[in-house]
Amino acid sequence: MAEPQYQRLLVERKGADGEVLWLSLSNPAMRNALDDKMQLELIDALASAKDDISIRCLVLRGAGKVFCSGGDIRGFEGMNPAKGEWFSIHRGQAIQNLFTMLGKPVIAAVDGWCLAGGTELALMCDFIYAAEAAKFGLTEIAIGLLPGWGGLTRLPRAVGARRAREMIYRAEIVSASEAQRAGLVNRVFSTADELYAQADLAATEIAAKSQAAVRVARGVIAETAGASDEVAMSLERGAVVYLLATPDVQEGVNAFIEKRAPKFNQQP
Repeated sequence: MAEPQYQRLLVERKGADGEVLWLSLSNPAMRNALDDKMQLELIDALASAKDDISIRCLVLRGAGKVFCSGGDIRGFEGMNPAKGEWFSIHRGQAIQNLFTMLGKPVIAAVDGWCLAGGTELALMCDFIYAAEAAKFGLTEIAIGLLPGWGGLTRLPRAVGARRAREMIYRAEIVSASEAQRAGLVNRVFSTADELYAQADLAATEIAAKSQAAVRVARGVIAETAGASDEVAMSLERGAVVYLLATPDVQEGVNAFIEKRAPKFNQQP
C-alpha cells in the first residue's frame, strides 16, 4: 500500500517489514515551521500510524538541516482569544492527544534549530536524540506569548522547575550538550548522519521487542508521573499480571530456555 503524499511531510517505512515509520517535517521555505498545512498533515499521519498495527515505532525528524523553527508567527496576526482557544484545542491539543494515544514509541531525531513549537514537538516524543548542531528553546515569550502545546508542563518535568523557569523567562536557546546535561536530550552525536543511524538502530531494536510490553510500559510510565509510590507500584503490578497472559511472554521464556532469539509480535 502506497504511503500518502503530503506537501509538508515526508513519509518513509523502514525495517524488514516496514515496522518503523519515519516522519520528516518538510517546509524548507519556513525552516520547517509548523504552518497550518503541516499541522493538519501531522494530525493525519499520526492518526494513520495509530491505527496501523504493522507500525511499531516512529522517528520524527526535520528534512534538511533544521528540525523545526517553531510555529508560523504570521498565523497569530489578528488572532483573538476565541480563535486562539479553537486553535489550541483543534491543533495543539489534537496533536498532543495523538502522541499520547499512539500506543507506540516516538523518537525525536533533532538536527539544527528546534525552537518554540519545535521543542514542544520533541518533548511530546518518548525520548530525544540530537546532533551536536542542534539548538533547543521555548522562545515564545520573545513575542509576548508562552508555549501552548505542553511546553510549560513538559519542560519542567524534563529539566526541573528552576531550570525550566530560566529557559522560558529568558527565551534561552541551549546547545545539544547543555540540553543533554539538563535532562532534555538523551544522547548527542557528532554528526547528523550518526544521529539518524543511531535513531534508526534504536527504533529497529524497539520494533523487535514485544509490542504489547512496549505499549504497556509506555502507558504505565505516563500514568505514574507524579503519582504516589503506592499508586505507581499498583499500576506496575497490574501491567506485569496483564502481560503474563500474552503470547509474547511465553515465547520469551521459551526462547530463553532454548537459547535462541525470541520471535515476538507473531499474528495468530
